Amino acid sequence: MEIPNPIDHFHHLFKRGDLVAVREFVALGANVNARNKFSWTPLMLAALEGQTPIVCFLISAGADITAVNDSGVSALAYAALKGHSKTIQALLEAGAPLNVKPHGGTLLGFASVGGANTQQHVELLRAAGAE
Repeated sequence: MEIPNPIDHFHHLFKRGDLVAVREFVALGANVNARNKFSWTPLMLAALEGQTPIVCFLISAGADITAVNDSGVSALAYAALKGHSKTIQALLEAGAPLNVKPHGGTLLGFASVGGANTQQHVELLRAAGAE
């Protein structure tokens, strides 16, 4: 029987949106900046899924809003790609950097291939100073 990887379990909680379990895991000492085998942080996963309450909690618990994965993609870039307005706003208010280079491109370019209301998200990022 394979023993589950605690980092993978921790990361799965973000995708599910289980804020209560996330809080408990962090209270037990879980690293809010732990990376999975794909170099994703919990903040990236929560942002990709549009889990704004978890994003806000992770930021308050010390999550690194400047972190990027091996492809240069940040939590803000994932939120923009998926079109999660509230998550984008929360990350911008926390000071997430706009100068990331997801897959070697620009944040605006990455956001423009995203989900619904793409133009709205691009304008939100542009208003925040993204180029």
